[in-house]
Amino acid sequence: MRTFFISLALLTVSIVVKAQNVESFFEQFRQHKNVVLVDVPKELLSLGLQVMGSKKGKQWADKIERLRILSFDDASRSVRRKFKKAVKAFNWREYSEVIKDKTKYSETRIMTQGTDDIIRRLVICTTDEDDSALIIIDGAISSNDIDSVLEEAKDL
Repeated sequence: MRTFFISLALLTVSIVVKAQNVESFFEQFRQHKNVVLVDVPKELLSLGLQVMGSKKGKQWADKIERLRILSFDDASRSVRRKFKKAVKAFNWREYSEVIKDKTKYSETRIMTQGTDDIIRRLVICTTDEDDSALIIIDGAISSNDIDSVLEEAKDL
């Protein structure tokens, strides 16, 4: 029994050590069955918004370097639980929490990294019994950029 608890402790420590930066979530979980990784570079984002004809959206997209999404919609329950544990154990001290919504079965967090004026990284993480996702937007986005995109979205 003692060996079991030591093994369990080592496993827990290895999970915590493995996820020391947000990038490690992608490395750790993208190989799991039915976990989908979408990596959209700047050029593709700009092209997509040009096709849509959104001038403000295009200006905003020019400030985004990369968009990555890790989706667990079709992943097994055990993989989603591992992701939830890894997110809970992750050290989020380098990020400013903007929104945190927690219920009995799910949790959504929106965090930023940067200065008061410029957001360098926006992280949206949701964990749920049925689906989970991690979205990371890297770039140099000001709060005015976000406000203008939201205003334009209201008009649609």
